[in-house]
Amino acid sequence: MNYRNSPPIQFIPVFEAAARHLSFKLAAQELCVSAPAVAQQIKAFEHWLGRPLFKRHTRALSLTEEGLFYFDVAKKTMNAHCLGHINYIKQFEKSSLTVSAPFFVAQELLMPNYLKFSKYCPLTELRIETRKSYVDFDNEAIDVAVRFGDGNWPDLNCQLLSKAIVAPVYGASYEFSDNLNEISELYKHRLIYADPEMKDWGELFWPEGVKQVFDNVICDSYISAIKAAENGLGVALGIFPTLNSWVNDKRLILPFENRIETDRGFWLVSPKNKSSHTSKQVAQLNALYCWVKDIFDSIPELDVRN
Repeated sequence: MNYRNSPPIQFIPVFEAAARHLSFKLAAQELCVSAPAVAQQIKAFEHWLGRPLFKRHTRALSLTEEGLFYFDVAKKTMNAHCLGHINYIKQFEKSSLTVSAPFFVAQELLMPNYLKFSKYCPLTELRIETRKSYVDFDNEAIDVAVRFGDGNWPDLNCQLLSKAIVAPVYGASYEFSDNLNEISELYKHRLIYADPEMKDWGELFWPEGVKQVFDNVICDSYISAIKAAENGLGVALGIFPTLNSWVNDKRLILPFENRIETDRGFWLVSPKNKSSHTSKQVAQLNALYCWVKDIFDSIPELDVRN
């Protein structure tokens, strides 16, 4: 391919930013240059193409038909470059391993055992990041993730860490605890939900068609819901065994023996295609699984006497 017949590549990131923001000023701020410099690059790009890419209004910009076409080209070009850099990091930064995990798992399980990882995988820096959403392995520099779900992710290598058992829990200061005598009467209590881990969980326990007495407390994460329960705001759904220590330490109360086994659990997931992985990277992933699995396996047994 004769690249001399194509526009200079340095036009692409400037045009992509300007087209995305529809503002030379905002594009300049993102690129750490001046607005006149962006305008000059765009003008040079348009001169090279022989057609306008923007319609310049008094206080706004819009894309011409040619601009819309080339914006799609520019986005694909920039995405390909970003993806290439991500893959470069995965391929050549062999001394580090990045794992993503839900905040509760990271805070309660992984971080307290962080220093033990070096025994499983010496000379490898472990990086832990937290999030609610699932990792996009194709577009993010993440090597592996702890994920809660049913394990049905065909494009991923899924290794089970622990099956999930669920049951209602509340804190010692919950004011209506004396009125919670039957699990089927949960609809009479204020329930704490977290999306997506604990969405509409109360329906697992009460008869069909009943109407809840109180409005629900909606939290943006599982850790927030559990903390809300600990503080007496209502009844939350505990996911065991990750809450065993909270119940054993009486930070939460498990009022009923009824615990439901689910088809969900905690999994360690990574891209299924390992053809681009070096033997050292494969060994790192195996070591990470052993480390996380041992953490889950070492969770104290639930003390039902509580």
